[in-house]
Amino acid sequence: MRPNLPMLWLAVICWALPRTLSAQPLPFGISLPPSLNFATAPNPVGSGARAVGKGTAFIGVADDATAASHNPGGLVQLERPEVSIVGSFFVRHETQDVTRPETVVQHQTLDSLDLNYLSAAYPFQLWQRNLVVSLNVQRLFDLQGKADVASRFLTLDGIQRVRSRQDGGLFTISPAAAVQLTPALSVGAAFNIWTDAFGHQGWDQKVAVQGEGRVVSGNRIVPFVFDGRITEEFTFEGFNVTVGFLWRINETFSLGGVVRTPFTADLTHRHGSALAVTRSVPRVEGEASAPAASSLEGMIPDIVEGLKPGESFTTGLSFRETLAMDMAVAYGLGLSARLSDRLTLSGDVSRVHWSAFRLEESRQAGVLLVENGAPSGKGRAVLNGQAEDTTSLRVGAEYLWIRPNVAIPFRAGVFYDPEPGAGRLDNFFGFSLGTGLARKRVILDIAYEFRTGTVHSEATNTSVQQHKILTSVIYHF
Repeated sequence: MRPNLPMLWLAVICWALPRTLSAQPLPFGISLPPSLNFATAPNPVGSGARAVGKGTAFIGVADDATAASHNPGGLVQLERPEVSIVGSFFVRHETQDVTRPETVVQHQTLDSLDLNYLSAAYPFQLWQRNLVVSLNVQRLFDLQGKADVASRFLTLDGIQRVRSRQDGGLFTISPAAAVQLTPALSVGAAFNIWTDAFGHQGWDQKVAVQGEGRVVSGNRIVPFVFDGRITEEFTFEGFNVTVGFLWRINETFSLGGVVRTPFTADLTHRHGSALAVTRSVPRVEGEASAPAASSLEGMIPDIVEGLKPGESFTTGLSFRETLAMDMAVAYGLGLSARLSDRLTLSGDVSRVHWSAFRLEESRQAGVLLVENGAPSGKGRAVLNGQAEDTTSLRVGAEYLWIRPNVAIPFRAGVFYDPEPGAGRLDNFFGFSLGTGLARKRVILDIAYEFRTGTVHSEATNTSVQQHKILTSVIYHF
């Protein structure tokens, strides 16, 4: 009888593979815990230089095209068709106070130049009522991140270093409309389409993982080194609505309100990773157990045990999956006081239910987590709905210096804008300044914002200082 050659070769290959890898499917990949994807919470981005110059206390004012973001009910205050564009530049410094022993987390500096807002608005009358329609592109969340962490293994004699860079953000294309129901009351809505049809919507992460150490192999101590690469891409798609009202109480006071509806987004996750582990001294035969490992650290001894002198083990994995991300409801109230034709004061209070913010865990098998190499960041709690809800307070003022052919505004604001954390809030405070120039059909605005606070995580207390500059141009037809 002729031998079954395919089955014979299969038996030989299975026998030749390292015995200790039998509990882990081949090939397999490596990944960071989701916490490092969000070292802080997704950072909301304020829209418009004029609003930011007033501390983003704008819900009760909402009298330019960025009302589609802050309070769509205020759009009816636009009297002429207009187009506008806003650009932003930020620099964020992160200083690490490491609280975990035998861990080093490097300080980081991040910067980014982005389109903040783009809009076209058209006011008109219908059935003796003022209406405004607009089309807006708005950047709503910044997802920049960077980490460089060196730490000892928890169970092995060795160290590993993880360097990660994340880039991206979330923006919407938002048709909006508002109608004046009565001379004192208007309502509006913006329909937010989160799509990557006009550019990348989401975030990318590139990670380098290196390590070295020693494991026991029979009666010898065996050194090893490893090198890994991870590439993650997340594409975000969804839809929600921002609705608002503006009530002119009297000649002085106006009250505004806004709600951003919750929604579940579709998140397309693309993953690619590769790992190489090298054993560098003569092999000594010995028995070794082969537990099913869920982390890279737990798998390294099994890999090294199956290698010959100078031999390397390599593996990698690529896959694509669709996950769900639950975005939280947010709402706010704003009061403005127009004390004269020149001076306006405003104040906002808003709340975000971060306890409803969740990212579905990956269902992909055969991925080992680089656990202790990424101890900085609080994202795991935030992404699992374990974060505290936040309440922000903002106060701003605007004074107009009016000359015969030009008006120059002076703006200032202060705010308390906490971030969610696991079982606690991370307090952030800041201030802003702004000015500009209005002449005939053109309005130029510029704003500066400073924001600072401390992010508490399991390994570090990260002091954050962020500087942001926004400039805008509005043209009235």
